[in-house]
Amino acid sequence: MSKLSQIIAENELSSLLTKNYMGLELEEHRLLKDGRISRYPYPAEFLSRRHNPYLKTDFADNMLEISGTPTLGTDANLANLAMLQQLVTDHLQADEIIWPLSIAPAFSKDDLDFAGSFNTRFWMAEYHDYLQQKYGTAREIFTGVHINYSINQTLVRSLWDHGFNEDFATLADFKNALNFKLAQSFVLWRWLFTYFFGASPIAGNLPSNLPRDLRFPVRSLRSSSYGYANQKGEEITYDSFEEQLAQLKQRIDQHQFFSMHEFYGPVRLKGRGDSLADLQNNGTERLEFRSFDLDPFTPARVSPAALNFLELFLINALLQPLPEKLAEQLKLAAQRNEQIALQHPAEVFAWVKPLAAPLIKQLRATAAQLNLPDKYAKSLDLAEQRLENPALTLSGQLLDHISPQGDLLEFGLTTALADRKRIAEYTEPLAALKGKCSASLQSLIRQAVELGIKVRLDQHHLHLQLKEHEEIFPIHVTFDYQIGPREYLLSLFPEVLKINNDQQ
Repeated sequence: MSKLSQIIAENELSSLLTKNYMGLELEEHRLLKDGRISRYPYPAEFLSRRHNPYLKTDFADNMLEISGTPTLGTDANLANLAMLQQLVTDHLQADEIIWPLSIAPAFSKDDLDFAGSFNTRFWMAEYHDYLQQKYGTAREIFTGVHINYSINQTLVRSLWDHGFNEDFATLADFKNALNFKLAQSFVLWRWLFTYFFGASPIAGNLPSNLPRDLRFPVRSLRSSSYGYANQKGEEITYDSFEEQLAQLKQRIDQHQFFSMHEFYGPVRLKGRGDSLADLQNNGTERLEFRSFDLDPFTPARVSPAALNFLELFLINALLQPLPEKLAEQLKLAAQRNEQIALQHPAEVFAWVKPLAAPLIKQLRATAAQLNLPDKYAKSLDLAEQRLENPALTLSGQLLDHISPQGDLLEFGLTTALADRKRIAEYTEPLAALKGKCSASLQSLIRQAVELGIKVRLDQHHLHLQLKEHEEIFPIHVTFDYQIGPREYLLSLFPEVLKINNDQQ
């Protein structure tokens, strides 16, 4: 038994292993109903993209970035996404849709030029232009899901207090070691996640770095070295935390990277602040898993099965030792991921199942040992089915929808229009909260999100917060607005207009 497992067992900490916070971020394109880029401005009702914690734009002005509040549990995370997706969809123009895939459809030269050059985020202008020149528009307009994961902080502190304070100089060092172990574990098995959840089989807009002999369809162009990745020769190591920080610092100091945000690795360590020094001095607060393609077969664009599989994988990774000859294994894992990402979706390498099956068995044992809910076992059942039949993977399912012309335009438009129709039929201001709070409170939450006021909903109360200013309401309150929910919020938080006065 490892020291970590022993401390958990002796101090009855196992219940904390599943009480970890997740937060989901989606990147999505606003397009027109014919597949062209939408040139409508960002909805003015959302106020400042610079300050709103939920609603932003990414590289191109038509690329939405929505961020759900971190919560415990898969269901709550997906509900947060559903709320934001409903809100965004309700503000679309009549001829707009939200594209459901990580790869955009083939754009005209005018549309590509617009995506690459039109930028109204003045505070990001220099970075935007830098990315466009270095990576090209076609690579920068890939979209996906970022899954933020935070190990239970009570567990971290208990592990530190009950023995790991003898092994590390500071709590920050321990946090970094613990989180980096999970990052390494994910990188070791990234190829399996690409196999299960890769969903970018074609290139609507060809990146300039593609080799001439690359044959489509593939499993996940975005997850390959030709997709959402740093330039060849500028990859960042996962051999050790110290080496990774040193490489990142060197890249930034030598102006090879614009900032730490240019690190496009599959998982990043995130601190409270926004600097390498903060990460080193104060420790990792969360991990950001960045290699998940949008799932077009689920409305949230990330499935419960994917989230449950990832969470169980990370719980198990915390308990299990890393392999020997780690640097060699990490190098081999990177090669495997490239092979899997660029493989035809109907095919599967002979080595996949023999390597994956023992992991699945170990995950089942961990789930049984911790007496985890059935949802984790169901995610493993699906994983085993996909190991047996690659047609059940996301990319395998997409094969049936690729047109004779080699695109997914009709499938993407049909899916997007169905999503818009479904959301248009909602009768509640926020359908995900139906039965949990009144329609009037849902309206208040909608307006708070639009105004960039932080929202937290627990079993009894709604918490609204803007910097140090907090207002609390009983969850079952019903408002009879005399001036409307937006005006009411502005009367409570008049400072919101000052904070958002750039209107960008």
